[in-house]
Amino acid sequence: MRPFFPPKAPGRPIFVAHRGASDRALENSPAAFDLAVSDAADMIEFDVRLSADGVPVVFHDARTGRTAKENLAVARTPAARLRAVRLKNGETLPSLADVLEIVGGIVPVNIESKAPGTIAAVAKALPKAGYRGELLLSSGLRDECLAARDLLPGIPCGLVTRRPSASDLAFCLRHGLSSIHPARRLLTVLRLRSVAASGIPFLPYTVDDPAEAFALIAAGAAGVFSNRAQFIRGEYLRQFSNG
Repeated sequence: MRPFFPPKAPGRPIFVAHRGASDRALENSPAAFDLAVSDAADMIEFDVRLSADGVPVVFHDARTGRTAKENLAVARTPAARLRAVRLKNGETLPSLADVLEIVGGIVPVNIESKAPGTIAAVAKALPKAGYRGELLLSSGLRDECLAARDLLPGIPCGLVTRRPSASDLAFCLRHGLSSIHPARRLLTVLRLRSVAASGIPFLPYTVDDPAEAFALIAAGAAGVFSNRAQFIRGEYLRQFSNG
């Protein structure tokens, strides 16, 4: 299994800033990433899709309308046109290169592929950007995880899944994936036990309640993805002497 790099403090869970500091700024926006870097986040997660001409851009949805002032299909729009799109906070829609420049290797990042071919584009973009920071790749698309193993074997990769099935766990073990990222709302007690018993580090998403986060960690989670990562980390450090 590819190693899942440890938190800054050994033995402490990882609180991943989901789409940046998205409790205080618009998700996947430059402002959200600036804040997460200022927070010295344990890790920053963001979503990557491809423009019509194959440029990796940072956006969650297939269309821009929910968080931007225009409603365009990302995969059918050239990168130059996407760069002209204004997010609802007034900032421009960022490319992968923009976000890597903002983070600057200061904190680890989790790049989640949302579309086929994205990992291949990321593999080309990373050396071009000269990025040297810690990275975790992930995707809910199994072929993208396999591409990560083939093209970027030195970088850990996790499988994103709604319901962590026996097939998901077998896939992670068979292909040496570093972690599995299940939806916390679908983590029944039996599924939680099954994932914990597999030995694969797991980080549920998206967990914004401290008590729920701590319960998942007590059940074996290596950490959680959260829109309130800084707040929950602070609560953890206040409540647990080993923090």
